[in-house]
Amino acid sequence: MERWETAAADFLLAWTSRNDVIGAMLCGSYITGNPSHRSDLDIHLILSEDAEGRERGNLVRGGLMIEYFLNPPKQIRAYFRQDFEAESTMSMVQFATGRIVYDPTGVTQALKAEAKQWLSKERDELSGAELELAKYAVWDDMDNVLDSFEQRRPDYPFVCQQALMRLFQTYSRYLKLGKTPHHHVLAYLKDPRYLAKYLAPAFPDEEFARKMVKLIQDHDTYRQVQEYEQLARYVLDQMGGFEPNGWHLRTPLDL
Repeated sequence: MERWETAAADFLLAWTSRNDVIGAMLCGSYITGNPSHRSDLDIHLILSEDAEGRERGNLVRGGLMIEYFLNPPKQIRAYFRQDFEAESTMSMVQFATGRIVYDPTGVTQALKAEAKQWLSKERDELSGAELELAKYAVWDDMDNVLDSFEQRRPDYPFVCQQALMRLFQTYSRYLKLGKTPHHHVLAYLKDPRYLAKYLAPAFPDEEFARKMVKLIQDHDTYRQVQEYEQLARYVLDQMGGFEPNGWHLRTPLDL
């Protein structure tokens, strides 16, 4: 038995003897593969449906950090819905890839199946107004990055990196993809193992992915700003084009 398995078993011993705990699942890199020395072990404990609260916390067992979550099934289902609406896949991926270790009622297996259903659910396209605002935001970010570079401002690297992340997220949303955490973007775009680990679809625009990877890894400031502008203009073209001169958007009041 590996160290993390021993730590998990030690942690679960007290919880699975409680009458209000009806399921347990191990999640994270120790289950999906390639954990680092900083990886923690996520443990989801399923409470009975009549639970009146939820809990999360951290504990060290056997030198390993355990992050645990206590929720009734109705709360977990709410997380699935909320994450989908927020364009995230975090809760669904954890349950879809997790290892069930305690499930006397079958509820944990049911939640695992529901998580996979949520992951396969297609997202809506951007509406007309949403699309126009998204394109304006891409152009506005590009203008700010170029201005920061031309003025040789000391915050240019920060401004550029923030704009690049928003560009990636905006284009992902246009392509009906969920959000990718900033520290996962490079692995998502270039490492096939990431797709299997997080049940993620391959990025559908290979040209964008190639240019994005190059830009992330290029630390030459002059090349970087050129590559960023080219990538931003490429995204605007893919989204239907954008002309700032005369642009306007009329929508109903939001009161």
